[in-house]
Amino acid sequence: MKKTTAASTHERRLIGSYARVLTLLVLFFMRTETIFGNEHSIHPGQSPQDVIDRAAPGDRIVFLPGLHQHKLGKHQSILYVDKSVEIELQANATLKLADGETILEPTAEITTDHGAPKKLDDLSVGGEYDLGLKDTVYTITIDGEGTDGEPDTFAWGFGPLFATHKTKIPITGDWQELNHGIKIRFDQVRGHNKGSLWFLSYDGRESYGIRVGHGLQFDPIENVRIHGKGTIDLNATNNVLPSGLVKDINACVLIHGRAKNITVEGITMTDTMRSVMVYGEHTGRFLAGGAVTPGESFDAEKILIQFTRTINPKGSGYLLGHPSHRGHLRDVKCNHNYMETNTTSIEPNFQLDGYEVIDNIIKSNGHAIHCWRKSINGRIEDNIRIDDISGKSVVVLGAPGGWENPQRPVLRNNRNHLGEKTK
Repeated sequence: MKKTTAASTHERRLIGSYARVLTLLVLFFMRTETIFGNEHSIHPGQSPQDVIDRAAPGDRIVFLPGLHQHKLGKHQSILYVDKSVEIELQANATLKLADGETILEPTAEITTDHGAPKKLDDLSVGGEYDLGLKDTVYTITIDGEGTDGEPDTFAWGFGPLFATHKTKIPITGDWQELNHGIKIRFDQVRGHNKGSLWFLSYDGRESYGIRVGHGLQFDPIENVRIHGKGTIDLNATNNVLPSGLVKDINACVLIHGRAKNITVEGITMTDTMRSVMVYGEHTGRFLAGGAVTPGESFDAEKILIQFTRTINPKGSGYLLGHPSHRGHLRDVKCNHNYMETNTTSIEPNFQLDGYEVIDNIIKSNGHAIHCWRKSINGRIEDNIRIDDISGKSVVVLGAPGGWENPQRPVLRNNRNHLGEKTK
């Protein structure tokens, strides 16, 4: 009887030990799941936005191989990100915009921040465009300053930028018809300066593949990693694009506003206006030349773009800063990427402070690296321009009229493979 009792006691102790071990294992795995998060697989045809909306911060989102073709959703994106997540596009997974998601619209967007600094910025556009020219840009220029009580005059044209079809038209202060149902009006008859310039863009809306932040989010969106061997295809071929002059244009990845510790790594981006864009936001009123009235700034920082591929023979590459989105960007790195573009491949731009553009391989029909408007504290090193027999420069610096030039970055060992070595 005593042996039985002892055995029972021993068994109970063993059972208790096993129970404690099991409890510890359960707690360990629960803790591990908390640290690393859950994994959510997205199959072709499944809504990625529904998946990420249900996911918790720290979770992992995986696009499985296949075509993931979708319409635009939140904030004009296929996938809008507002929390800390890891997003992987596996090899042979393609996130693609559906056909016809952006169409030609009959209203114009006015672009004013080009040309000579304006004494008066009083142009309005009216009427209704009949879509007869499809997507197009009108150029409006003050070509004469009135004297002896005479009005100022303007010129206008459409199609290629700076095209001119009519000149020396006296300003009346009332609506004045151009063509195709479009009318413009200047509030003041006199007081404009010669060279003042406006563009009227008739085009489609902006679109994004993956968008992190909408610009004015109060709390920062932190610790987002977008990576993998898959592709983001914005399908520009089958959609109407915005004009390259307007405030908002297309990108496979947009990082906007208060965003911190964001990585874009390894993926391929194609058939888009830009591959990756990064910019901040500001609530103040914008002034000529980049100034802004008092307001709240929504800044992005610690952005890393590396080992990506941009195959975009009809568009551009990486835009770091934007003149119409005037929050600051700090500690932005665009390193070790490969790109093929028609126009500028890498563009350090407005409000960019502390950046690197290092060890990129660039094939471009336009500029390779163009520092455009004021950026400061940059390092541009060890970049190579390939497949260019004309000997174009690797790095160009400048600014449009009325804007501050970029601060000269540290330049080292940037070279044109078929041309002369540059600094």
